[in-house]
Amino acid sequence: MREIEIKAKLKNKARTMKRLRAMGCVFEAPITQNDSVYTKRIGSLAVYRNNDAYLRIRIKNGIETLFTYKKKGVNDLDSIEHEVTIDSKEEMEHALLHMGYKKAMKIDKVRTITHYNGCEICIDNVKGLGIFIEMEKLTNSSGSANKIQDELFEFFKAIGIDKKDRVASGYDILILQKNSKRR
Repeated sequence: MREIEIKAKLKNKARTMKRLRAMGCVFEAPITQNDSVYTKRIGSLAVYRNNDAYLRIRIKNGIETLFTYKKKGVNDLDSIEHEVTIDSKEEMEHALLHMGYKKAMKIDKVRTITHYNGCEICIDNVKGLGIFIEMEKLTNSSGSANKIQDELFEFFKAIGIDKKDRVASGYDILILQKNSKRR
């Protein structure tokens, strides 16, 4: 499955959620997501971006464990994605380490989900980064990711998200960028 998404820094969570509710969106209860990302190469941002695959083990609400394979498409927010539920984070992690993958980072967030027009919308409070809104569309199409992302962002503009708040990278890249600025 192909996942195409857009993301923006969220300045006013309450106002945005109010606007989404006015459009008929119903929010699920917030969930915690504790992600561990694994890659073959770790280090600088350039080295990290040079990986072919990004593997993730996600613990949802401390209970459910998911394993995800992602391969980047035309940009950071376009990827081929496959996800399955697994029984053991520890066993999966051992297998990944034996296959030559290394733990690249950890991402912790609280996510609130709703749906609109066949897309998932997430309000994410990401530890160390802040609050974001994300909209993702799953497709089997090989159409233009940039075109789909621009169409999705038109929806963001309709709910008051400013183009200058648009973010073109995933949380993993944002964390690496933030950490590289500290050095």
